[in-house]
Amino acid sequence: MKNIVLIGLPGSGKTTLGRRAALALGLDFVDMDEVLARRAGMTIPEIFAAEGEKGFRNRESALCAEWAGAARRVIATGGGAVLRAENVAALRRNGFVVFVDRPPTEITGDVDTGGRPLLSGGADRVYALSAQRRSLYLAAADAGLPNEAGPEEALAGLLALARFVYPPSDGFAVIGDPIGHTLSPPLHRAVFAALGVDAPYEAIRVPRGRMGDFAAAVRGSGLGGFNVTIPHKRDILPFLDEVDGDAALCGAVNTVTVRDGRLYGYNTDMGGLLQALRSRGYGYRGRAVVLLGAGGAAAGAALKAALEGAARVTVLARRTAAAETLAAQVRRAVPGAVCDGGAMDGAGLRRAAGDAEILINATPLGMRGGPDGFPSLDFLRAAPPGALVCDLIYNPPRTALLAKAEGLGLAVMNGLDMLIHQALLADELFLGRTLDRAGLFQMFSNKGVKLL
Repeated sequence: MKNIVLIGLPGSGKTTLGRRAALALGLDFVDMDEVLARRAGMTIPEIFAAEGEKGFRNRESALCAEWAGAARRVIATGGGAVLRAENVAALRRNGFVVFVDRPPTEITGDVDTGGRPLLSGGADRVYALSAQRRSLYLAAADAGLPNEAGPEEALAGLLALARFVYPPSDGFAVIGDPIGHTLSPPLHRAVFAALGVDAPYEAIRVPRGRMGDFAAAVRGSGLGGFNVTIPHKRDILPFLDEVDGDAALCGAVNTVTVRDGRLYGYNTDMGGLLQALRSRGYGYRGRAVVLLGAGGAAAGAALKAALEGAARVTVLARRTAAAETLAAQVRRAVPGAVCDGGAMDGAGLRRAAGDAEILINATPLGMRGGPDGFPSLDFLRAAPPGALVCDLIYNPPRTALLAKAEGLGLAVMNGLDMLIHQALLADELFLGRTLDRAGLFQMFSNKGVKLL
């Protein structure tokens, strides 16, 4: 079992966050500077005064080498531990390294530099250290942890990363990167509570490129299943033992069940979005559908629209080749389907919106914690009256895209209805039983269960 190693500038919050995370996870906590001072019988300033920075760094390196053989610890390193490559190698040998990324402006605002020799120069010294070390922190880290929105949000982010290293021993989860925006935990917990099911549901941040590590860890963890969100819906496919028909068709998985150490993949997004549209009086049959994006969510929506008899499906993406590839995939999967791909630029958006009856944003543009929104929303002016603009984002509940569409008199729908419908389909898979999905959906709509 690995250690969780925190690196970052002095004053970035490593000790405070590490101590609280260790307590929540049931792990041991060690602070490198505290251990060094205790073993030397001197304070950190006294070590610097007696031995100089080189002597301090030698003690630090010896401790890093010692801890390379440790396990089940949360380790808060000194700010300069990354200055020596051998330290980084030792800490990574049996550690998942997290860069606690706190802006220098935050550090200088509330950190007492009196007991920190390397911060004795005040604010200027903090900025200088940041400029010197930031690239080293980024190179050493397995994942970054922003720490500028407050300690509670940073702690939640650290625990979500820690669950990647230590998957829950029971219950269910959602994985993604980023994961702070997700409403899946309160949604599934509310469903479980209504059903009288005593099962936890957690958020786990699986860094990009680490899906294989997570899949291997979860096989023997006791976790019953997990939902999958951005950016892993396609990346997870090579690590599954079996894939359901809809998921195989669109090449994207959003729900995985774990049975006897085997991973089974499903796609409930396709049915969830269709149910959400139908609940608003819309459907795909005979309609012109425009999809923005070419990722897993867009693939599921495009294929479902074609299967349901859409008159035409248009896929637009920032990478034109990705849109064209998805369009070709739809045409191969659904003979006779009319599906084209193109560039998600100004001209392409205006042209596609001109006769769109349903326009669906399946990109993360505008998502809380995600990339910036659309450079311009003027393409919505071309949409015909009565068109529905659907944004699969649900946090924030009213994106700039939906606000603009609503201001133009168009019908709008965010991703919350789809989230609920697909979650209920996923819970049927998790629990192995048929649910009263209509009744449970109404619980969220009419009975005061708040997600946003």
